[in-house]
Amino acid sequence: MNTRYTFLVLAITLAAGVSSQGVVTVRNSQGQVVNGTLVSASASQSTDTVKLLSRLTGDVPREINVRRYEVWPVANTQNFFCWGVCYLPVAVGVNPTWVSQHFVQMNPNATYNNFAAYHEANGQSSSTARFRFVWFDTADPFGPDSSWVDIDFGGAVGLNERPAKVIQLSAWPNPSNGDDVSLDYALDGFVPGSAVVLYNVLGERVRTMVMPGAQGRLVLPTSDLGAGVYFANVEHSGRVLATHRLVITR
Repeated sequence: MNTRYTFLVLAITLAAGVSSQGVVTVRNSQGQVVNGTLVSASASQSTDTVKLLSRLTGDVPREINVRRYEVWPVANTQNFFCWGVCYLPVAVGVNPTWVSQHFVQMNPNATYNNFAAYHEANGQSSSTARFRFVWFDTADPFGPDSSWVDIDFGGAVGLNERPAKVIQLSAWPNPSNGDDVSLDYALDGFVPGSAVVLYNVLGERVRTMVMPGAQGRLVLPTSDLGAGVYFANVEHSGRVLATHRLVITR
């Protein structure tokens, strides 16, 4: 059934406040801050579109660029995006990591509406395609203040398929200077198979820890993890319920 485009924040902002961090503040068309969250678009036509607004944090102008990662690629689909310029569609797998060739000179106290993500399902709309978009300062492309948003296309969730809600996800110490990280969590209900999944800044899965119950603590060893920014997702059946940003230093 065709519906109008809707936007749903699936990952909640937690005590650490991922939405308060980052080089830019990203909002959806309803004005909601979506930094560090998953936004989902439901399709009503052949090309799915998600448009987001961005606003520079701080009071110093910066050159801001966008990097796109294919997190969950779907075969036989195409995708493209706009930042500074709009690109032509490419087949999935052609640009697993796609950096805009044109940065935007962003000024404080100004809202920019020049970002859009596009996805052409080509008949594959029953499968979910996920992309991670990262806004970064060109002076520090992989800096810890980079902002990000995940966008899902296709694979809509039905009313009877909604998973449990995460009511707590916290990490300590964060940042971690080589120490193991304790992840405390609590769900309002438990579904077997729920897990905390750790991703690096490239969107690559580096660790999966199964949650044994509705609440508890998981210990994340960091001795084999390089320094950098990571994202701990609470997931069930491929759906992200919550995200927490972790920083590991050495």
